[in-house]
Amino acid sequence: MKTLGKLLIAALFCTALVGRSSSSHDGPVPLGNDTFSITHEAKTAFSRDTDKLKELATADAQKFCDAQGKQMRVISLTAKVPTFSLGYPSATIVFMCLPAGDTRLTDPLPSAAPAVAVASAPQRSLTSSTDDLYNALLKLDDLRKKGILTDEEFQAEKKKLLSKEN
Repeated sequence: MKTLGKLLIAALFCTALVGRSSSSHDGPVPLGNDTFSITHEAKTAFSRDTDKLKELATADAQKFCDAQGKQMRVISLTAKVPTFSLGYPSATIVFMCLPAGDTRLTDPLPSAAPAVAVASAPQRSLTSSTDDLYNALLKLDDLRKKGILTDEEFQAEKKKLLSKEN
């Protein structure tokens, strides 16, 4: 039994050294509303250069938009470095591909939109107010799940929403 455990550990270590033979790049993933994401992942667990992964993701996003004759607007650019042997470092860019002259190229980032919508909504009744809060929180969570908001931005916007309700 000890020999089998040692073989398993050796196999896992070799896999981490060699890396994966599959591609380290996911193509653009459509998120809706002209928004896409691209993730680059290191080929081995030993690679820790997330700046390079961010550069690669940004370059691929720019190429994708250029191929469509559109301009790129970066929504977020994040990197993850998991604990060694628990995954490979990665970088994800969330971006919009927009035609030249589109007002969304210069509009404030989408993360501010849900808080503004709830703050400007009049309170009609306790039930309506609760429903509005619930819907706004769902929208924020959806933006977080799509990668448009980071966890920190999500928590900050959620805190704003909850403080305005009290």
